[in-house]
Amino acid sequence: MNTVKARVWRFEPRSSRQGAAWIIGRGQLPVGLARLVHINALACDLQGVVDLRTKELEARLLLSYVDAPGGSPLQLDHQSLMASSRHIRSFVSECSGLGLLTAASEALFSWTDGTHALHSFDALPRPLSKSYQSSGVRPDLLFHVPEGPIAGEARGRYRKQKELLPKRLLSEQRRRLAQLVNWSATHGNHSYFMSWVYVGPAGVAVDIFIPEDGGSGATLITDWADMEDGDRQEQPFHWGEPETDTASGAAVLPSNQPSLAMGAADNGASEEITEFGPLQFMVDEPTRPPQNVAEDVVSRLYASAPEPDQEAILAEISVRGRWVPADALGPAKHEVMIGVLAEKPPRQLAVRERMARSEGQFDVCLNGRLLTVVRPAAAPKPEWRQLERVLFDPR
Repeated sequence: MNTVKARVWRFEPRSSRQGAAWIIGRGQLPVGLARLVHINALACDLQGVVDLRTKELEARLLLSYVDAPGGSPLQLDHQSLMASSRHIRSFVSECSGLGLLTAASEALFSWTDGTHALHSFDALPRPLSKSYQSSGVRPDLLFHVPEGPIAGEARGRYRKQKELLPKRLLSEQRRRLAQLVNWSATHGNHSYFMSWVYVGPAGVAVDIFIPEDGGSGATLITDWADMEDGDRQEQPFHWGEPETDTASGAAVLPSNQPSLAMGAADNGASEEITEFGPLQFMVDEPTRPPQNVAEDVVSRLYASAPEPDQEAILAEISVRGRWVPADALGPAKHEVMIGVLAEKPPRQLAVRERMARSEGQFDVCLNGRLLTVVRPAAAPKPEWRQLERVLFDPR
């Protein structure tokens, strides 16, 4: 399991124009490479072609830009990323942004894949869509945890500064938080949080914003962060105030470079900024139950999957999938397998137990019948019995 440098903020609206924010903790947020690949593999449009081979190709491309030696911070090949076309940079940054948002939900709110539901606000099932506005500002993902649904917003910014994390809130962060405050109030003080990813020559980092007394994060899982290390010094601010990041300079891309990811900058902003846009998960006729939609996607992925060279059995269930190298930019640093199980597997272990059992040899993610495994190219391929022990074995 790898990490990214992370800060946890609390913020509080105190009037229609003013608020305050303070850091309550710093730490290394656990991030799995398999999670980044897995989120993208879930992005299927039932009205189009569903083919596992395209997901393999996208995984090879994504992991060619991402480097994360065992137990070290997540890194992006910055030089190659900046030399790539905008749509390639958009793909890499959006996958990273949605993956880190999901990692934050796992680390803070104990959201668990395979146990708790996950929906995109762009493809809500019909029963849920009636509870949310279909237009205007919306978060990206809806995480379902025992305490209730929590909306998650994934945003990001390219920063060329040596100090990847800014010392003060950025103007576009305040603007987006103000929009989320209004969205929450419109939906009965709905719980929400926002992750803001920074990428640049200095690496990858994330700020996580949680409202004070907003319902989300009442009981945070914080064993990965030092909650005593927050400075707790309040930063008063005006919502949407057009200030630049004076502590470290405006973060702009060179004038001849397009923005790092898709999504338009806020109107009136003086900086050219990056925003991780929403990821289209699954789209289908709204009358179909979401469980049927998801099962149809996986079944079509299974039908399009190549037959394995050798027998592949996980928890006595056949698996289709193969290992492919992430070699789009040269010799592969990682190999990845996106597999599909013939039927639904038994309930898997919690993510922290899985991380401990894999011992850094590989990273695995299982959501329903969809399986993603990432390993260093120099490491041996994990055997199916080894994957089974990490995912299911209660002993």
